[in-house]
Amino acid sequence: MNETYILSLVGRIHRHGNRFIESELRERNIRDIAPSHGDILFRLYQQESLTMHELSKLIDRDKSTVTVLVDKMVKKGYIRKEKDLNDTRVYRLTLTEKGYDLRKVFEEISESLIDKIYSKFTIEEKKHIIELLRKIEF
Repeated sequence: MNETYILSLVGRIHRHGNRFIESELRERNIRDIAPSHGDILFRLYQQESLTMHELSKLIDRDKSTVTVLVDKMVKKGYIRKEKDLNDTRVYRLTLTEKGYDLRKVFEEISESLIDKIYSKFTIEEKKHIIELLRKIEF
């Protein structure tokens, strides 16, 4: 077996997932959010407030990438970016009402995507796939 096939397949699955999310967002007439914003929204749904550094670590992206993504979301009105009261060098991120309003939509899309991916597998197969993918995660 060609070892590069695994990487190609993982990349293709990622692209298909992103296309699915984009399609679902368009169907709901949400055109100013991209799949890459989903990780940020989910983390802020879980924790009310995060620093840029905390968010960067949680979503496993470098700080400059997170800054670009967050700034777009601030501009679109989904996130507030405010200086930390204790350390003015640090920015804290919180969701706006508009950001909170997307929660149900993102949960529905996420659930649909998970169903689409895993519907063909038994519980044991799902566990095995996750176990194998974790072995190649770095």
